[in-house]
Amino acid sequence: MRHLKTIAKALISIGLFSYLIVSADHKQIALVFGNVYRADGLTFIFLALLAYLSSIGLMAMRWQIILKSYNLKFRLSQLFGFYLVGLFFNNFLPSSIGGDIIRIYKVVGESDDRTAGFASVILERVLGIASTLFLAITSLYYVSQYFEDDRILYTSIALFGLIVIFFILITRDRPFEFFLKVFDKLSILNIGEKINKLIESIHILKEKKEVFIWVFVLSLFSQIAIVFLNYFVVLALNIDVDLIYLFLVVPVTFIITMLPSINGVGVREYGFVFFLAAVKVSSAAAISLSVMNVLIPMFISVWGGVLFLTQRNRTKIDEVKAIERNL
Repeated sequence: MRHLKTIAKALISIGLFSYLIVSADHKQIALVFGNVYRADGLTFIFLALLAYLSSIGLMAMRWQIILKSYNLKFRLSQLFGFYLVGLFFNNFLPSSIGGDIIRIYKVVGESDDRTAGFASVILERVLGIASTLFLAITSLYYVSQYFEDDRILYTSIALFGLIVIFFILITRDRPFEFFLKVFDKLSILNIGEKINKLIESIHILKEKKEVFIWVFVLSLFSQIAIVFLNYFVVLALNIDVDLIYLFLVVPVTFIITMLPSINGVGVREYGFVFFLAAVKVSSAAAISLSVMNVLIPMFISVWGGVLFLTQRNRTKIDEVKAIERNL
């Protein structure tokens, strides 16, 4: 079943990406990329790389805060390295093992605390999505004037609201106990047990609400760094898009990449083409910008591959897969 899902995602990504490339004219895309070799083009690409590294650094900081709340102490540089290895798995290895699984494995290997390792990564991911949705909501109100369809705005508000309600309920005793009883009844594949372990890990932090606030704020700054990554790429490719509009487009496009695909390929490009068309940006330019959102993380994640290879004797894939099966 898992392989069928992967094949379906691959078909969606390849099909949509191929359609966009053909409709945009690959020659025009090549011309847009050629702008990088202007006087300042490579300088802006370097700044985009720094922006992405800053985003990873902020994500490592938020992860460190969560782990510290579980009394697990990790160096920031250590968590930064774990992120790079996770990126390498996401971008290069043809495996079902994702970057989040690798990060959980790394924490479990260093702390021998499987529950905290799992909860820290999932909690970080959920709050990261919440911050992106928050940016999207604040920007979609402005973006909606370019479009007649407000469904993305309403979807973002609904998702953000559900996340907020979830955390409010989980940190209160009575709803928490109710959820435990409900999920105890889900015995298929131990789904209920796994969910209960997660909500128990979050409930432990009910007296540490400042953790949620700090992680949310760091997530916002991390997303802002990604917006600046796109702005520097826009300058490198000589695309006429304002920074303010990118603050609107980037978070919304991130939401779209949550749809079934391989690492957002195809879906991401469609989002950029759709939203940038409203400000008269050509499909070729929009696709070029989107592709750079793939190439820059791939370039950075090469260093994660170097770390993975140097730690090969300490990274046992069989154990990683075992953790994946148990999640």
